[in-house]
Amino acid sequence: MDKYIQITIAFLFVTGILLSNFQHGFSDGIFQENLPPATVGNRIASLYTKISPPILTSGAKQNALFQLRLFDSKSGNNITNVNYFLTILKGDKLLLRELFYSKDGPLTLKFEPNQGPVTVYGSTEPFLGGWTSDTGEITVRGPVLSEGGVYHFSIEIFGIDNVRNIFVPEKAPRFDSYLSIGDVFATDLTYGTQKFNSTLISYYDKIRNFTFEPEDLRVLWTMPFDWNVSRIRAQNIFVHEELKVPKSFSEFSNSSIFNGTVNGQPVVGRSLAVDPFSSEKALIIHFLLNKNDIVKLAENNEIVSNSNNSMKFTILPLANQSQKTSLDMVTDTGGIHTFLSWNPNPPVIGTNTLNINFSDALSGSRLNADVNYDLSIRTHKGEEIIRKNNITAIKGISNQSISLPSKGIFNLEVEVKSLKVLNLTSLDTTRKGIARGFVVVS
Repeated sequence: MDKYIQITIAFLFVTGILLSNFQHGFSDGIFQENLPPATVGNRIASLYTKISPPILTSGAKQNALFQLRLFDSKSGNNITNVNYFLTILKGDKLLLRELFYSKDGPLTLKFEPNQGPVTVYGSTEPFLGGWTSDTGEITVRGPVLSEGGVYHFSIEIFGIDNVRNIFVPEKAPRFDSYLSIGDVFATDLTYGTQKFNSTLISYYDKIRNFTFEPEDLRVLWTMPFDWNVSRIRAQNIFVHEELKVPKSFSEFSNSSIFNGTVNGQPVVGRSLAVDPFSSEKALIIHFLLNKNDIVKLAENNEIVSNSNNSMKFTILPLANQSQKTSLDMVTDTGGIHTFLSWNPNPPVIGTNTLNINFSDALSGSRLNADVNYDLSIRTHKGEEIIRKNNITAIKGISNQSISLPSKGIFNLEVEVKSLKVLNLTSLDTTRKGIARGFVVVS
């Protein structure tokens, strides 16, 4: 008999039944998140989910971890004796459908790639029969998280607090999360007689049709994507593509200005970030598309009708173009948007005031949190001229005095380290990331 049917029948004989009005939580294109809080009894609870590592090397056989933690949103404390009924799908393919139990609350599933049938290794909790272990980690062997792409995790909370306190089946709180495992594609860019090894990482889905056109140094690729506007509007969503090109390929990497497009539409401002400093040997370019960016694209009927269910990316360096001071940026991970304003505007040699307003790049809404961050400004050669650590933006707003020494184009980095959500006792460190842009003094 199907384990889900067995559990449902068991519910009918249980008298200690809980009721709830949990919301459904959604996300797409993210490898870790706190799903939206919801009410259970007299508590507000949230579910934290995470896949690690967030990047799988194409063709490699790597173990992957999936973490779950149901916690009280006010105190940050774990909710205990949780029965998680987990369904994992990739597209229309069912990969896993099992019940898991954690006495302490947090649960870690270790997925070991294997071409055979999916097998769970662990003991079973005697009341509902969920898989469990004394360590809180359970091994699952089989072809589950074995490649990059978007995975649908449907998580139903069958019970909490006590193994005999369970929910009516149709009232069981449910969370839906669409988490991504990155795909890595390495290839040579041939220019003249030389070959330059490059790497493309898609944090959303599989990379297809990678092409390099040496005539104008254009790089192109595609990625599967469902352009259904209703789907996009219904959930948080974030698309992140990362191209690494060797600095030795000077014709490409010496430029600080690039032309990027998605399905033929220009990508500017916060959606295209250039990072010359994270790697000594490579220039890194990020496409960072949040929900609002994607909704605007999806509302263009011409884009959608010609998309063939894919996103099409292009990037090429531009010569003889003037750089502008960045007014908004988004972090490479964590989905935090930073809006910047300068006084005076544009910035001048000497003392300036920089205002930073942090918001949620995934939903476009205001952050109801204090943001701890570091600020760095460097010359194009990497010399750091300004460094400020552990700044707190109260309710997401910060004003800093910035002294700029000379005319020029400077690289600006804002590194988000943690959020202190109002009314919560613990820090949220799941949304770390770096936002990158430019400061131009003329």
